[in-house]
Amino acid sequence: MPKTTPARETSATLLVLGASHHTSSVERLESFARGAERLRRRFEDSWEGGSEPPIREMTVLATCNRVEIYAVVDPAHEDAAARLIAGEVFVHAESVCSDVSYQLRDADAIRHLARVAAGLDSVVVGEHQISGQVARAFVKPSSWNGEASALRDVGRIAARASGRVRQETELGRHSASLGTVALDLATDELGDLEGGSIVVVGAGKMGSLVCSALGRAGASRITVANRSADRAREIASEIGAETAALDQIPSLLESASVVITATTSDEPTISEAAVRQSLAEREDTVGPLLIIDLAIPRDVDPAVAELEGIRLLTLDDVKSRLDRHMSLRLGEVGPAEAVVDNVVDTNLRSPESAEVETLITQLRRTTEQIRDDEVGRWLGSVDGPVSQEDVDRLTRSIVNKLFHTPMLRLRGAEELNGRHTDLVDAVSELFDLSHPGEPTPPE
Repeated sequence: MPKTTPARETSATLLVLGASHHTSSVERLESFARGAERLRRRFEDSWEGGSEPPIREMTVLATCNRVEIYAVVDPAHEDAAARLIAGEVFVHAESVCSDVSYQLRDADAIRHLARVAAGLDSVVVGEHQISGQVARAFVKPSSWNGEASALRDVGRIAARASGRVRQETELGRHSASLGTVALDLATDELGDLEGGSIVVVGAGKMGSLVCSALGRAGASRITVANRSADRAREIASEIGAETAALDQIPSLLESASVVITATTSDEPTISEAAVRQSLAEREDTVGPLLIIDLAIPRDVDPAVAELEGIRLLTLDDVKSRLDRHMSLRLGEVGPAEAVVDNVVDTNLRSPESAEVETLITQLRRTTEQIRDDEVGRWLGSVDGPVSQEDVDRLTRSIVNKLFHTPMLRLRGAEELNGRHTDLVDAVSELFDLSHPGEPTPPE
């Protein structure tokens, strides 16, 4: 356990028992998730009014791709606790699945959780959703005495690792799903999508992902066309979209900027004749029509690509962009692993190290906010080509803003009884400056 947790002082072991997409099928993971919920209820009930049990704290991290039990246990009962957890959770078809689960302890368990939170153990490397799931699992763990301070501290270490990976590497900054890449391609082709009319054909898993990506991007004029009206309404309600039947597609094409298709139909949903008819009714002011076909087999007749005013992209085009994005992400795995190791090792060494890491994170956040504010203000004042004078003005304003408060504190340092010299020494050390009164070293 890290020194930052009380478990170090009271002698306790951190255990994680888990199964993930690396070890288990979706069916088994679903079964394990039900077992994990049973275990949680069982222990919360047994803790009420009882003496300190072998398992002191516990939380469950259950997602589509993993089920993990994190527990703080009495070292004398570590093996028994592990057997109990495995027998309660990792059971499928009445048998314990020890072959598909894994077990880690103390520093290895913390490092594993930090990697998970940073997206390094995900199906899609670098995805961000997992960090929020980890945070929710560790914000209020179960505890026999209502404190669960050790697991909360472990969760904080994972959050620090995840935050620093996002700040210091490019991991996760390139779209890594077909839906989001399709949206990237549409933006590349047409620019801002906020004002355009977008039609999503199909409300299955892929259509749902596309709609979610559009919602996050701020698209407002979206229509979901689907064979099942109920399913279309379900997806549309999540993003404030309209719905339509498949036979309304030709009329929708008359005003659409983008059409993204993702049905499971065996036959093309959009024919060349339907698109030709729509083009004849289309106003010149609407602009070109981009169609992105994500379906297998194809939703759109390939002959549509030959029509003037149409840009047709297929699943091959989207996959090509996705492959490039994944290559960029994988190139960041090494740097991200190094960040995780640094965060975990630092927090395991001492509470002081953890405090420094927290301070650095706050400092980065503050300076980034200043940079964003100043750049935003500068962009609003620039009209026309950017000159050297404009760049100089921007950089000077950032420097002035960054150092405004620190310089005020320094100038008032003589009023700090006994701390003036300490503050001057600290600033000199931090910025590698000559101490006041000493000659400046030659360059």
